[in-house]
Amino acid sequence: MLRADGHDGRTPAGRAKLERIAGRLAAHSHRLDARERSLTHYNRAVGLRALVVGLEAAKPSLERRILRDSRVGLTVAGASDIVAGRVDVRVLVVIRYFVVTFHQVSVSSLITGHRFFARPGVMSAHVDGLAVDISSVKGLAIAGNQGIGGIAERAIKNLLRLPAEVQPQQIISLLGLGGASFPQADHYDHLHIGF
Repeated sequence: MLRADGHDGRTPAGRAKLERIAGRLAAHSHRLDARERSLTHYNRAVGLRALVVGLEAAKPSLERRILRDSRVGLTVAGASDIVAGRVDVRVLVVIRYFVVTFHQVSVSSLITGHRFFARPGVMSAHVDGLAVDISSVKGLAIAGNQGIGGIAERAIKNLLRLPAEVQPQQIISLLGLGGASFPQADHYDHLHIGF
């Protein structure tokens, strides 16, 4: 919040001021705009350790959290991909981000079982663990819920509100909401999120 208000430098405020702001945020006494809410969810998704030591250093912890979280629906193949350490940490963060933001997410595909080519001559981002297909969010299937105001649009908009440095490069659905979001007819039943 301080950085969004223009405070910069290594230490944007003293400990007392940070504690006051943190207390107000925890008590929801300060209204957050949509971008601030999205960033708050992102920070909760990655956790304090990852924010301090970096995503790669925190990858094993993120993997364990996802595998143990009953709010994450994984296929057996998807769980095996995570256990094998084949999934990019940014994809793991997207899964956690949806859990924190919507309290439930189902993953239909990570690496194993996904086709090799996204289209003729173009290798799929899934092959290198750089993408995830999401089949439901907040207990609502993506299939049949890709209209304006639906869960798919809400999920995409939440991703698009994140800072450019952490945003996915591909968000494919039936909707084209600008930026990294573009439509493809064969994505009627899932959101493809790739890096």
